[in-house]
Amino acid sequence: MKKRILALVLAVAMCLVAFGCGDKKGGKTGKVDENGVTLDEITLTFWHIEDETTINMLAEKFMEKYPNITVECRVIEDMATDLSAAAQAGTFPDVFEGTDSDTALANMYWADISEYWNNDPETKNLMATVNEYGIGCFDTNKRYAAPMICWPCAVFIDRNVVKTLNLEMPRTDWTWDEMIDLIKKATVDPGAGQMKYFGLGALNRLDSLYGIAACSRAERAIKGEFGFDGNDFDLSYWAVGEQQFSDLKLGGYCAPETETQEMEDWTGDWEEWFGATGHVAVFSEGFWTFQNIWGNGTYQEDRGLDIVPYVTPNVVDEKEHNVIANMYMGGVSTSCEYPYEAYLLLKFMGWGIDGWKARLEIYNDPTITNAAGVPLKNSQMPMPMTLNEEVWAGYKALFPQDEEHKPYWDAFFDSITRPVPYGWYSIAGYWNFCDQYFNKIGIHTLVDNGTAKAADYVVEATEQANYYHAEAMIDYFGPDGYDILSEEELAKYQAVVDAFAQ
Repeated sequence: MKKRILALVLAVAMCLVAFGCGDKKGGKTGKVDENGVTLDEITLTFWHIEDETTINMLAEKFMEKYPNITVECRVIEDMATDLSAAAQAGTFPDVFEGTDSDTALANMYWADISEYWNNDPETKNLMATVNEYGIGCFDTNKRYAAPMICWPCAVFIDRNVVKTLNLEMPRTDWTWDEMIDLIKKATVDPGAGQMKYFGLGALNRLDSLYGIAACSRAERAIKGEFGFDGNDFDLSYWAVGEQQFSDLKLGGYCAPETETQEMEDWTGDWEEWFGATGHVAVFSEGFWTFQNIWGNGTYQEDRGLDIVPYVTPNVVDEKEHNVIANMYMGGVSTSCEYPYEAYLLLKFMGWGIDGWKARLEIYNDPTITNAAGVPLKNSQMPMPMTLNEEVWAGYKALFPQDEEHKPYWDAFFDSITRPVPYGWYSIAGYWNFCDQYFNKIGIHTLVDNGTAKAADYVVEATEQANYYHAEAMIDYFGPDGYDILSEEELAKYQAVVDAFAQ
C-alpha cells in the first residue's frame, strides 16, 4: 500500500511539473516529417547503466541522424533513489534503463510502447525468446520495456589447464553431465607443495544456469528463473541444480573466492581471483569477463591462460536451448512528451540496426578509450539483440579470428540465440520474493554449508514465489496500477493470493 501511495504521489508530481522532460526549445508545433518524427527542436534525456563514453558517442550519432533532437545522457547510480528524486524534482528522464523491473512497474514509470514495437519491422528479427516469451511485456498483452543490454552467461574453459591435466576438450554442444564430469576430473591436487587444480570457478551459481536449461520446451517452456513458465513457478528444477552446485562446493571441486582465508592458503594472496590463477578448468562467468579481463591486452599471455567460451550445456537432448542472461530492460517514461521520438532513441541505444552499426564503428577503433583508459569494446560491450547478419558479422569480428580459437567463438555465438533474463529483469514480483523470503532465510547458505537440502524448500518456496508474483501482477497491472488485466486474469491472481493467506 505504501508503494502504491508513493507511486500516485510521484505520478501527480510529474504531471504538476508539466512532465519535466521532452523539453521544448521552440514550442510544440505538431509538425512531423515523412516518417512521423517531430520537426520541433526538442531535448530527450536518456539515463543508463552502460559505459558512459560509449553512450555519449552513441548519442552524438543519434543526433547526427535527427539534427533537431538533442540528447542528454546520465549514468544511473541507484535506480530507485535516482528515479524517485527525479520524479519529485520534475526532471524525470524520457528514456531509462533499469537494473530491476519491479521498481519501474510498481511506480508506473514505463509507458506502453506496444504500438511502436508492433509496427516496427526491426522487432521481428530479434533473438527468438524476446517475442516468443514477450520479454518486456511482463506476462501481459502490453509492452512496457524492451531488452537493451544482453549478456548471456557463458561457461569458459582454460585449454591450458585441460592440456596440463591430460584431459580432452569437450565438444562445443556438450551436455550438463559432461560439464560436471570435466569439473570433477579437473580437480587435482598434485601434492608436494604444488598448487591444487580446481574444476570450477563460479561467479554465477550453477543452479541459475541449470534452472533455465533444465527441460525441453515441450515439457515446460521455462521463461524465467525458478521454473517460471509465464503462469507459475516450479522450483523442483532449481532444486536439482542448487543441490548439485552445493555438492560440488562441499566436495572440494570449487575454487576459493577472493578475499577469503581459503584463497590465501591456496595462492598466498588474499585478494587473488580464481580466474587469474591458471589453475581452474571451467568458469561459470559473466560474458563480459572475457572482454574486460581475459581478452584485454596480453592478460592471457601474462598469466598463461587460454580461455575459450562454451554455451551453458543442455540438460536434456535439445541442442537449441534456453540460456540464462543478464538482460537490462529499458523503456519510455510515462511522463515523456515525445514518446515516439523517445522510442526511436530507446531503439537506437538498444536493439536497433543503425545503433548497432554505430556501436561497431566505435568498438572497432581501439584508440577510443573511456575515462579509465580502457578501449570501449573491453568496457561493458553488450551483445546484439538483433539477428541482422551484417551486425553479427561485424560483432563476431571483434573476437579472436585465428584458426585455433575462432571455431569456439562461432559455436558459442550460434548457441545463445535463446536468452532468458534473470528473474528481477522480467518477472513481476520476483525481487520481492527474493528480498522478503528466499534471501531473507538464506537458502543458498543453508544448502551450501550442508545444513539443509534444496529439495526441502521446493514446496514452500514455490508457494511463496507464486504468491509474490500474483500479488505484484494485481498491484502493478490491476485497477490501482496500469489497469490492463481482464476480470479473468484478476480472479486467477487473486485466487493465488487468497490461497496463500489461508
